[in-house]
Amino acid sequence: MEKPEIEYIGAEFARRWWKSLMANAVALIEDAALLAGHQSPGRSQSLVVLAIEELAKARWLYETSEREWTAPLGLFGQTPTPGGKVRVPEGLRTTRRPHAEKLQVAEQFASRLGGFWDQRRRVEYYQLPDLATFESTARRRNLDKQAGFYVDRAGDVVTSPLNIPADGVAEDIQHAAKVIQMHLIEDHTRQQDCADLSLIDSAEDLHWTILPYSDPGSFADFMKRMSKNGNARD
Repeated sequence: MEKPEIEYIGAEFARRWWKSLMANAVALIEDAALLAGHQSPGRSQSLVVLAIEELAKARWLYETSEREWTAPLGLFGQTPTPGGKVRVPEGLRTTRRPHAEKLQVAEQFASRLGGFWDQRRRVEYYQLPDLATFESTARRRNLDKQAGFYVDRAGDVVTSPLNIPADGVAEDIQHAAKVIQMHLIEDHTRQQDCADLSLIDSAEDLHWTILPYSDPGSFADFMKRMSKNGNARD
């Protein structure tokens, strides 16, 4: 198969694209939680997988754009320079939809979660398994997505999205939300040492939107304390 033609875009456009991908991933989690709360776990399950796929696309773009986004910040005494052109990742330059590949990328990134939050497991954050390790998980995720949308038949067995049990869906929503939050934190951490705070391109709105799903207990406690102090966010 012929590879798609190499394409370059501006750093600013790449940033807008990345934010759109992340906003959609967050919105899909919101919708998944809404469907789960209205006795539609099958559809909810599918939207969680779609959110994971959008995160993978955002990760592809982030990895190729990070250097150009960071250049203008002048971190660690470096001279600020304008962001240059960004090479569009192959997975985003083709009309082919590599679902399994996207899910493998997302699962690999998600495997860093333990090392991100737990200092005793820090090595897991830096020593990622090969993508092939996540092949079976990616295939299962893709089947979960299809199962939440379509009626299917295998021999004399008919499966329906309407018959998917709710068991585990809430946990899947929270896990996906935590992975999305981890990538948002990664982006914030990349910029936090910038001396000129006006240059930071924040995605704080997405942090706040995903927080009730990634860390519902912490979010509830925070809102309770802020409400008592009269400082709750609108």
